[in-house]
Amino acid sequence: MNTRRKFLFSGSLGAAALLTAKPFTTIANSLSPVTGYRINNHQLVLAHTGNALHAGSNQAMQHITKLRNSNPNLIMLHAGNKVAANQSAYDASLHAGETYSVADNDYRIVFKGDIKTGIITANDQSVSADKINTLAIYLKKEKNCQLVICLSQLGYKSSTGLNDLSLAAASTHLDVIIGGHADDFCTRPVIAQNKNKEEVIINHAATNGLALRKIEIGFDNLGKKGQVVFSKTCS
Repeated sequence: MNTRRKFLFSGSLGAAALLTAKPFTTIANSLSPVTGYRINNHQLVLAHTGNALHAGSNQAMQHITKLRNSNPNLIMLHAGNKVAANQSAYDASLHAGETYSVADNDYRIVFKGDIKTGIITANDQSVSADKINTLAIYLKKEKNCQLVICLSQLGYKSSTGLNDLSLAAASTHLDVIIGGHADDFCTRPVIAQNKNKEEVIINHAATNGLALRKIEIGFDNLGKKGQVVFSKTCS
């Protein structure tokens, strides 16, 4: 059964391009302005970048510093296929030579506030959806992560192999897919459905000025996802 979710969009991130598969009847107030959304120990802020960050890295890094100072529960992620401009600023990243990957059955766990987040990577289409799903299940059931994120270079809807949409559809325990593919990306947040007809967030920060994006996720006292806020924080 789908649990109730509330999705808010700031700026120009409208609801029209949000939905894939079947519409979500539980989405409410999707065009409401985001004001006064306060971070506490039951909320996470996911900020993520792609390779376009390098075009304006000084500005972006200043923004990241500001985000960190104002959001103690910030998880900073890089999904580009190049090394981030300032690697030490990130909690996790996807790039050549990264030490944790689905292929190696590796993962990273990040604690922010009361929330435990598992992070895995999918660097190319040679990795299988079953492998990613198995690791996501392990993080949820054995490591007790409330949130599981996949940093992806699969591409949003590539026709040559596994992509973010087909990964979401084949999954059962992934919560968020963050992409950084330079050529195949979505320009707005997308909510897809997994095998159990539950939502999987897909969001990209790639080219065309989409250098830095932010997702705020609220959790209840049992660690279940509630309100989700999307915003484009830097261009």
